[in-house]
Amino acid sequence: MSSQPETEVISCPACKHLVRVPLDWLGQQVQCPECKAMFRAPLRVDGKLTEPELLSRPSASGVASRKRPDVMLLLPAFGLMLVGLVGLVVGGVNTVRYLKDANAAKQDVLQLIQESRKRGWMTEGPEQADEQAKFDEELAEKRARPIRVLVPVFAVVSGLVFYGGVAIATRRHYRIAKLACVLAVVNIAHGCCFPGAIVGLWGLLMLNSDEGREHFLR
Repeated sequence: MSSQPETEVISCPACKHLVRVPLDWLGQQVQCPECKAMFRAPLRVDGKLTEPELLSRPSASGVASRKRPDVMLLLPAFGLMLVGLVGLVVGGVNTVRYLKDANAAKQDVLQLIQESRKRGWMTEGPEQADEQAKFDEELAEKRARPIRVLVPVFAVVSGLVFYGGVAIATRRHYRIAKLACVLAVVNIAHGCCFPGAIVGLWGLLMLNSDEGREHFLR
């Protein structure tokens, strides 16, 4: 079983695409597989590689290929931006409300409790109406305390999810993009947002693929 030849990873001087060049090709003329530009591979001098020398400009088809976005990556990118933006706006608005009005979080929780009782989703508490109202008030106050802390955290996490989509679209910050996908998958920013989980999982699968790593020039 023959071993693969040792290579050096060279950045194309025309489009910055990373090209694996066998060691015995150093100093020779090489064509970038992405933009089709011709360049002379660098030499190793004193343990360091020299700069590659551009010999011919990219072809028109090569430039078009390089600039053409990968739809399979851009779709989850825009999905992350949309989900993150919604979470950021909702979380930001509620954070401001809770800072201005100490009872706003309690009222929101109380409204959810009452709505759950109407729909039959919640049967916890006494049967008498007056005792039940008091029970709901106390329960809302208890649950409102962590919500006042978690809502700003969710807003920040939503901002990270949004920026992860931007990172994918701009081919920058690979690790932040993966982190944003993980946050969307576990729904930390959105509570019960299934679209966020779907988009995050799609983004993770694409980022871990060869196309995803190449998209970020990794």
